[in-house]
Amino acid sequence: MKDKTALVMGGGAGTGRATALAFARGGARVVVADIREAGAQKTQALIEEAGGEAVSVVANMAYADDIQRVVETCRQAYGGLHLVSNNAAQAAPNKPLTELGEEEWDRCMGVTLKGVWLCMKYQLPLIEASGGGAIVNIASVSGIRGEVFQSAYAAAKGGVITLTKAAAAEYARRGVRVNTVCPGGIETDGMRYYLESMPEMRERTLNAHAMGRLAQPEEIADAVVYLCSEQASFITGHDLVVDGGVLVRSNVIET
Repeated sequence: MKDKTALVMGGGAGTGRATALAFARGGARVVVADIREAGAQKTQALIEEAGGEAVSVVANMAYADDIQRVVETCRQAYGGLHLVSNNAAQAAPNKPLTELGEEEWDRCMGVTLKGVWLCMKYQLPLIEASGGGAIVNIASVSGIRGEVFQSAYAAAKGGVITLTKAAAAEYARRGVRVNTVCPGGIETDGMRYYLESMPEMRERTLNAHAMGRLAQPEEIADAVVYLCSEQASFITGHDLVVDGGVLVRSNVIET
């Protein structure tokens, strides 16, 4: 990835930060975008401390002006764009479908699905103009199988998967590959807070994974970097499930 420019949307913490650091270790210059300025700057500092090159920018994936500013930062700072991880998302409250408010639905969709569309809308032309590259959109196993009390999030992530396939088909002969990574549970600060606030959910959450554990952010980042690398040069429109066995876990037979 030497001499390539990578962009991580939502790179200020968790999987996004791990992905930005992984891109930098691979030799890429990294643009870190996040809604939280302190988080984006911390990721930039970690990259620079390790000898890499990075810039940070504050952006909300729900707003086109912010996305355009991020893409322009890529152009001005490094002259182009080659590799992207669209990582940011907005969950909805845990509620039955019929109790979910319209504003809660729209907020989730605005970042999680519309935000990915806006990102690609402005990223794709610059990637193509830069000689080609790859985008990885972070979806979820929830978008494949659905999720109880997370109808908006599951629908948004399912939309990300099919939106990604559409983009992959459109750009397959234009030098840009587009794929998704579909994680299961990830050991992030947000997940730790969720499990600590509801201890009764911890065992159930871990047990939902055939491996009996959550992913480390670096394990998801490795999948993203692989799909962006030349080792994945013939892969586009693919959903890479990295879920510790959620989709194969039997709820009936204990192993």
